[in-house]
Amino acid sequence: MFHNQKFSNSYNFKSTNPMKKVTFLVLLCLLSFSGFSQTPQTLRVINKQLTLTNGDTVTLRGINYPLIDDGGISLSNAAQYQHKIDQAALTGANCIRLPWYTNGKHWRDVQTPGTINGYVNNGHLSNIIGYCIQKGMIPILELHDPGFITCSNDWTYFNSTVKNWWKSPEVLELIEEHEEHLIINLANEFGYVMWGNDGALNTFKTNYNTLISELRALNVDVPIMIDAPDCGQSSTQLLSIAESMVTSDPDHNLIFSAHAYWYSYANTQAAVQTKLNQANNTNVCFVLGEVANTQDDATCGQYSLANLYPIILQEACTRNIGWLAWTYDQDCSSPRELTSDGEFANLTTYGNDIVYNTTYGLISGTCNAQPVMATNALTATKTLTAYPNPITETVSFTHATEIKQVQVYNLLGTLVKTISSGFTNVGMHDLSAGVYLFKATTLDGRTYQQKIIKN
Repeated sequence: MFHNQKFSNSYNFKSTNPMKKVTFLVLLCLLSFSGFSQTPQTLRVINKQLTLTNGDTVTLRGINYPLIDDGGISLSNAAQYQHKIDQAALTGANCIRLPWYTNGKHWRDVQTPGTINGYVNNGHLSNIIGYCIQKGMIPILELHDPGFITCSNDWTYFNSTVKNWWKSPEVLELIEEHEEHLIINLANEFGYVMWGNDGALNTFKTNYNTLISELRALNVDVPIMIDAPDCGQSSTQLLSIAESMVTSDPDHNLIFSAHAYWYSYANTQAAVQTKLNQANNTNVCFVLGEVANTQDDATCGQYSLANLYPIILQEACTRNIGWLAWTYDQDCSSPRELTSDGEFANLTTYGNDIVYNTTYGLISGTCNAQPVMATNALTATKTLTAYPNPITETVSFTHATEIKQVQVYNLLGTLVKTISSGFTNVGMHDLSAGVYLFKATTLDGRTYQQKIIKN
């Protein structure tokens, strides 16, 4: 990815020509003095409040949207997924939680192996996240894997597949690309505590703390969201260790999330008040990551929460606790969808209530979703991306219409290629295999740089 106002000089290069070596060092110095060494800010949790990079605080009020499940669109087709995101943004949501999958765990991979990883590697997931930001919604990227992550207690899977996915170079690059506006949710509804043994809570805390520390060591500074165990329901158990987890986090930048499928857990107003008071009385940032009008058990949507979820949202409103409705579209329980087909014009009864309720409605409620300023994609993400990386024959650039010129340097600091047009598909046949520094200049004068490998 191209980094604006940030440059890593961790390249190892050798040259028998000392003048060429000096030339590249001069290039590094010029980049540094131009501000590339400045570390971008991220969203931060300060005094229980999520704080934007401009210092404003925001209460997350939004939607879940498993866009990946929509078989009617291609996630490599920008026009198709942008239309869906446009429609979702009309709800007034200031955040959007995007379920994602590890390799081989989604039906798209069953149809065509490698599809999901391909969306990460070729920049499509990054573009989806960037477009959500452009539409004024804070993206929350979440790993889902039903049966392996969701409602699972397989810590071996957590410490191998889940950990390796978040620590992969492609995902780390994606996080860095959008770090000013991104939240990551490590594992949906993972772990058993009430359903586990006597040491289950400590196991939960220890394993999460370890992964958080490892990600921080890899310069992942964005807020990390931790779901409650026991299919996301056990807010009390999560809150009992939340403050100590914040202390253990080197960045102290965590958000704790419970999913309000409380048919048995907290199914009266008094019980809901108790649970949410526990959250208010704990010095951490807490949200209800999923709130819905039905709950699964033996079948999808088996229990109705039609009378419970309004109580939960009203009580959350009085305590300024954030929440995200499950789900905008693509669910096995049709009453639990905000829209019947992904079009805002076709809101369901549930969707109309989530959007227009006079107390908690995203648009018209007294506790509505505080807008997050929508900007153009470059301003929002502070980045451009060249993809794929590594490249073979051709390279493409995101935000191609906003690029004026791209200069390509080898690691000796020599300018080897200048690109002035055709940024959607540029031939790279004339470059030898190796590592290059791409420096892009936009029409408004900003500069971005990215390390690219040419095979």
